[in-house]
Parts: sequence; structure tokens; C-alpha cells
Amino acid sequence: MSENTPASGVCLEARLPLGWTVEQESSAATLDLRRHGNIALLRALAAIESAAPEREHDLPEVMQKSLEHLESKLDLVLLLVAGLARTGADMPPEKQVTLFSDRIVWVETVGSAPIEGQRLLTSLYLNPRLPQPLQLPVVVTGIDIQSGYAHVSAQFDRLDEELGEWLTRTLFRHHRRALHAQRQP
Repeated sequence: MSENTPASGVCLEARLPLGWTVEQESSAATLDLRRHGNIALLRALAAIESAAPEREHDLPEVMQKSLEHLESKLDLVLLLVAGLARTGADMPPEKQVTLFSDRIVWVETVGSAPIEGQRLLTSLYLNPRLPQPLQLPVVVTGIDIQSGYAHVSAQFDRLDEELGEWLTRTLFRHHRRALHAQRQP
């Protein structure tokens, strides 16, 4: 996670499973279903990632133990669901990804890179606890070849306001967490 220049805004930089396919013309129903799935995923990630361990020490010890027990059970359920979700579907390979609120940049081998101007559907797995991809349609805006690798830049396509807001919240949450980790001794 890092923050680039002010014009670039807050971004998430990480090695994440990312796949893509050439985007076919999708029906309005498919686009709406995908949009609702993406928002539900980002809301679920917010719920999972927003547990505030820094405030748990203020709770009585009995409540802390109860919360730890409950969280362990939730982790087990998520692990089992993740295993079931992965059955029959391979996770795409991890790639170096930089995610912004309006675009994505990732590193591909030159031979498997898309073509500039191509419309793609990206599938990005943000959290291993939820093996559901964030599926975002993009338009490839640039390919930069460096040391045998293609740095693919793509602008989000048809990103509505609500989904954009949830994506921005996700990026800021990760950014705050990274800043907090940097301040810890």
C-alpha cells in the first residue's frame, strides 16, 4: 500500500491474484448483477477488516475472550466456505497490482499482455479470507514494456457512483492500516 503523488491519490500496491478476460458485450442484467456482487463483496470486506483490535484492550477480559472465540469460529466458517468456493475453480496467479479508485495497473509477461484499447473484465481477489473476486470492466489505456514485462494500465469502465465510493473506502481503509503499521515500533 502506498500513496503516490497527490494527483494519483491513495492506492493499494500488493501482489494479488488477478485474472482477466476479453470483455464481451454484457446484458444490462449481467452488469447489474456484477455491480451488486462487487458492492456486496466490498461491504463484506469492510465488515471483516474493520474489527478494531486497538480498542479491544478497553473491553473487560471476559468480553475479549468471547470476541476471540467468536472470531475464531467466523474464521473457520470463512475458511470452509473459501475451500468450497475454490473447488472447481483455480485462483488466478498473483501479480504485482496497483489499484486506484479509477484505474488499475498490473504486471504481465509480455506474451500474455492484453492489447491497448482492448476492453477486459478483470477479476481481482483482495482478501484470501473471501475467495470472491472484485470483477471490474476496464479499457486498457497503456502497455509499458520494462525488462521483459508488460506494465498494463487500464481505466475502469462503467463504474457507478456507489461502487466507486465503496472502492474508495476500501483503498482508504488499507491506506490507514498501512500508515498505522508504519508508526508501530
